Amino acid sequence: MCTGDFRFKRYKLPPGAFAIGPKNEPEPSDLIDENTWRDLVWITDDVSLRTSDHHGTLLRKANQLTGHWIEMVLDIQSLIQNPRDDALALACLDVYDDLQASIYTMLTGFYRQSIAALRMALEETMAGAYFRTYPDSTKVQQWVEGLREGQLWVKELRKKLSKVEPYSFFETGKYKLCGKDGWVDFLYGRLSGFSHGRPFYTDEEGNRVPTSNVGLWGGSNGPVYEQRAVKLWSAFFFDTALLCLVLVGLAEERLLDLERPTGISFKEFLKRALSWHLDIAPPHPVAREIVRFLGLL
Repeated sequence: MCTGDFRFKRYKLPPGAFAIGPKNEPEPSDLIDENTWRDLVWITDDVSLRTSDHHGTLLRKANQLTGHWIEMVLDIQSLIQNPRDDALALACLDVYDDLQASIYTMLTGFYRQSIAALRMALEETMAGAYFRTYPDSTKVQQWVEGLREGQLWVKELRKKLSKVEPYSFFETGKYKLCGKDGWVDFLYGRLSGFSHGRPFYTDEEGNRVPTSNVGLWGGSNGPVYEQRAVKLWSAFFFDTALLCLVLVGLAEERLLDLERPTGISFKEFLKRALSWHLDIAPPHPVAREIVRFLGLL
């Protein structure tokens, strides 16, 4: 253990470090006791140190991806008169939070939760893309407010999107985007396995994948660093991010030629996301068709 390791110090950020926050830091009003703090934090701290001992490059790429994502959100907002009324802008803002939460829960060893968060990111992106194709201000507001009338089902969204341009361009070949057994269907089905209360997910070929933390920890009863689980998370993370990104590009094509992006251009973001995915595994076969359509290849 290196005593000079920057990770061994804790700092409370000053109020000025936040865009929205109190001008003055209030004094503690109900300070936690040491035993409770130890139970809540020490084990996950241990996991985060072990994870970052061996996956610094992976964490840096994932973090850079979320940074580019929030820049893209600002670009989307710049193209819309009222971003608070636009489902795609709202969805992409929530996706940013889900991606961040996914990274942090993986870092601290809660692998099931880190993968389950990615399902929400895909659901939100699909909703945003859907409302761009089928605009309905009443339905959007019902969706935003969480009303029963605004509830959406990914299966229905992908079916409807598969029938209209530009999504329909990718439904005619062997590999599909939104159609049955396509990229959205395939990935969403596997992410859903981590959102239901079952210890395993068994795919069409009979492969059994652990979907509980205990299984992902290799049988441990508490958060532990497990390299295989990190590898599994990384495949899901970069696949979800790339799929969400191409869906955003298809839904808001003005991003492709935005003259003054907040950070890097959308095409450069897509290029990096594809590269990071390739570092882990080849993307779904239809991904290259979409990337080519969006002007990258």
